[in-house]
Amino acid sequence: MQKTPSNSKIAIQTEHSMQRGCSLQGVSSPRSSTLLKRWSAAILLFSGVLLAGCGGTIDPLVLKSRERFLTTRTTGTEQPVADVRKAIQSGELKADSPFTIRVRINAGEVPPFVDGAARFFVTDATGHDGDETHDPHECPFCRRDVKTMMALVEFRDTDGQVLPIDARQLFDVKEFELLVLEGTGHLDSDEILVVSVSRMFVNR
Repeated sequence: MQKTPSNSKIAIQTEHSMQRGCSLQGVSSPRSSTLLKRWSAAILLFSGVLLAGCGGTIDPLVLKSRERFLTTRTTGTEQPVADVRKAIQSGELKADSPFTIRVRINAGEVPPFVDGAARFFVTDATGHDGDETHDPHECPFCRRDVKTMMALVEFRDTDGQVLPIDARQLFDVKEFELLVLEGTGHLDSDEILVVSVSRMFVNR
């Protein structure tokens, strides 16, 4: 025989049902719906900020420049910076003649990067007998004429202007990294070798 619920149990069940109904009605009310929409918009906005902060978006100019300048291999025969410099001074190497050099982002005791521009100083990294760990700024022999082993490298746009983006941001490079550069060069009024880079390989 099926038991009939007591009056007290019926009252409790009815109260719970009413509370549940009120709760559902509150969620579907216009006010709750507006609050839900606002929370959703806030969450989407916060997510967008997080994505941008984590590198979700990159400046199109940076992407374009990396595609243009960065390479996974080089084809030219590497020459010491000092040899390139001598060839330019003698006229053997013309201003539009390409060359390849192996260098390290290094300017001795001064910072190598130029703030806000795709330009930085490098030092020859061919070393004695090809020793890539050799640092001319520390070598007692090389440091006597270290200027001949240094160069200022620049990355220019199609109009010939130096790109107005810090090279550290543009190529994600840092001091003492080893590079192989292809480009053309000239000596400026201070007899500094200036290299206009066409391709760059970052040796990591």
